[in-house]
Amino acid sequence: MAEVLLGVNGDIIRWAREYYNMKPEEAATAIGVDLQRYSNWESGQEFPTYAKLKKISEVFRKPSAIFFFPEPPEIPPIKGDLRTLPNDVISRFSKNIIVQFEQAKVYQMSVKELYPRKDCVLSHRSDFPTDMTELCNYFRRLLSFPLSAQKARKSTKIVFEIYRERFYDLGIYVFKESFKDNSVSGLCINDATHPVIMVNNSMSFARQIFTLFHELYHLISDTSGAEIIRDDFYVALNSSQQQSERSCDVFANAFLIPQDDFILELKKRPLSEEFIEDLAKLYSVSREAIMYTLLKMGKITPADYDALREIFYGEAIRNQKQAGGKNKSGGNYYSTKLSYLGQRYTGDVFKQYFSGRIDSVRASEMLHSKVDHLPRLEAAFFRGVGQ
Repeated sequence: MAEVLLGVNGDIIRWAREYYNMKPEEAATAIGVDLQRYSNWESGQEFPTYAKLKKISEVFRKPSAIFFFPEPPEIPPIKGDLRTLPNDVISRFSKNIIVQFEQAKVYQMSVKELYPRKDCVLSHRSDFPTDMTELCNYFRRLLSFPLSAQKARKSTKIVFEIYRERFYDLGIYVFKESFKDNSVSGLCINDATHPVIMVNNSMSFARQIFTLFHELYHLISDTSGAEIIRDDFYVALNSSQQQSERSCDVFANAFLIPQDDFILELKKRPLSEEFIEDLAKLYSVSREAIMYTLLKMGKITPADYDALREIFYGEAIRNQKQAGGKNKSGGNYYSTKLSYLGQRYTGDVFKQYFSGRIDSVRASEMLHSKVDHLPRLEAAFFRGVGQ
């Protein structure tokens, strides 16, 4: 029988579980033990073996040594970053969502190292217009991507990547990841010099574009945030928090679908389901965004909008099924990794690596990859650059 580790502190195990909003039964299942045994670890009645401690460390993403500490270490919870959401909402975030906040902070440390003196648009907040339409026009000019160019593109994927690159020029760093939880389409970590936006790659590209601008408004407003795709969470918000979240949606809609231009488009054809679909493609947004704009203009009723709400939620998530109902393989691992990291960030990390400023270990950390995967990631990157 394997020897147990008597020095493991059950209070630290409980702290690590609660940090990720996990229930005891979730933790027990993830670690591979029954609930009673896990509960006995937390209460100090039993102790894990070395093999189980390694699994505890893996599940809770903490070094094994932490579980021998007399008291939990000082690690700020994510609610400190999210003033626009109440504790009741944050406490329902899954472990997968909290992990994405951790990832965002790791990326933030990396971009601070890569670009210690790069100017960020958020350091000039005092210059931002207060009127919403003027603010949209201000950022449209800064991003150097006119509405006519947005409408001329026929691919939401291309539009997303263009905006991602333009955000980068402004000192706002955008990364992607499969959140493994489709309740949240994106989040951001506010910072005056190195803000980071994380986008859920499981969302449709139209939703990803909207998420970029929802999170941008959080940053403009000097807050971190998360975009929860279902509106029923609004009941848990106070009036100030509701106003903050709605303002993010209003900004994203107003930027991507300027009302003056939209009115001109509406004059071209009678309103129909087909026309709404065509408008969504024209502006590189979802049907929900078009319907929301029509609702705010009084062109449809709240009942019309609410009747399609569940359909909108389904459309927000990318179709990950092949014909026959089987899951897609996800494509080439290294190409997917590059799409998550972005061309600019990956290229700048490789520049640092090739110049000798960072070693292979640090480059791998910055690229969220294993050291032995670095040559293949490098090859995939330069194949993409050459295309």
